[in-house]
Amino acid sequence: MKDVIGKIVEKNLIDDDQPSLDVFDLDYFDKRVESLFKAFPEDFFTHALSIKANPFRCLLKQVLKHGMGAECASFQEAIHAKNLGFSPAKIVYDSPVKTRKEMFEAIKLGFYMNLDNELEIQQVGEYLATYSGPVPAIGLRINPVVGAGADLMVSTATKQSKFGLPLLEDTREKIIKYFEDNKWLTALHIHVGSQGIPLDMFVKGVEVMHKFVSELESRVPGQVKTIDIGGGLSTSYTDSQEPKAFTYQTYRDKLQEKIPELFSGKYEIVTEFGRSLLLKAGTSLTKIQSVKNWVLGQKPILMTHLGTNQFPIEVYCPQVRKHRFSIYSADGKKKEGEEIMVDIGGPLCFQGDYLAKEVELSNPEPEDILVVHDTGAYTMSMYCRYNSILAGGVYGYRRQDGIVELECFKKRETIEECMAFWGQEQSQLV
Repeated sequence: MKDVIGKIVEKNLIDDDQPSLDVFDLDYFDKRVESLFKAFPEDFFTHALSIKANPFRCLLKQVLKHGMGAECASFQEAIHAKNLGFSPAKIVYDSPVKTRKEMFEAIKLGFYMNLDNELEIQQVGEYLATYSGPVPAIGLRINPVVGAGADLMVSTATKQSKFGLPLLEDTREKIIKYFEDNKWLTALHIHVGSQGIPLDMFVKGVEVMHKFVSELESRVPGQVKTIDIGGGLSTSYTDSQEPKAFTYQTYRDKLQEKIPELFSGKYEIVTEFGRSLLLKAGTSLTKIQSVKNWVLGQKPILMTHLGTNQFPIEVYCPQVRKHRFSIYSADGKKKEGEEIMVDIGGPLCFQGDYLAKEVELSNPEPEDILVVHDTGAYTMSMYCRYNSILAGGVYGYRRQDGIVELECFKKRETIEECMAFWGQEQSQLV
């Protein structure tokens, strides 16, 4: 990272005009994608990157070059993927809350769509009764009810999950009936969660799903053609390396051990990885604007430009989301030596806006550069508008012959772009 910081300082990319920014390691991302394809090389697998984790156009163009698909949590994300050139059949439209118009448009555009509930099934069935065009893959999301991981916010396979239809003994027959009554339902989808979920729970979810597919085969033989096993493999926020227990090859080996039929080629298989591909490729930087050290016996407070505006989960749930930090001087040199314990305050106007507390850093001073590691997923994509703080620029980088080459993914937001969110200057009668 030292050479990247040096290049950023050399190019004057972090200053009063742009006090925070994000960088993304394209070489690292390529290696992560290569490890995924090496573990799951079969041509009946479609690996769809979860756009919600990091929706920047320049990054998604790299995803497209790898031949991946795009998993979309909203209709807007699906259109975003289409406009970037993703094949409609590789656009996985997964929103848990869809309007009729969105669902009908998705069908006409040829997106693979996973329905969430019985009302969506009814609405799509009514539309298809009068629709004469080709029908793409349409699936139903079921909840395998295999339990929760360490982080309840991203655990989606408990009985109280808001996603999909829970597959229980008293609901099983009803779900089968949906497939019997709607021959256009040709896919099945699960997603048990992401960070903090044990690997065996992912495997158990797929195992439950596959057993249910076998039941469907006995009732509606040949109807199910696509199995979407979701994504969500955990990574690490506290270690510099990816956890060995969660490699894609380990996941493949466990799936093959428990569900060898999954690899027979009978079904098209879809995966939806995001965080595990992206997280460690990203890094966020912010100027330390000031250091408050007035109260004897209290930790100094670093005042920075990053907080809830870009890290809402880290601020509100610090017990489940903590990053690694390092510190560089304004001229780009890493600071070493004796460390002190500090709290890191963000720019938003409420007392709870702390990026982190009790962080050890070497002699932090105003104008230093605070580096937040492992921010390539679910940070900038969660940017909020409170206080109208301008979103910083985003840059990709590669190393060519050992030299860092930066490319701009997104310029820093302008005041005009930010204010456009708050509507027009003059109201209009409607």
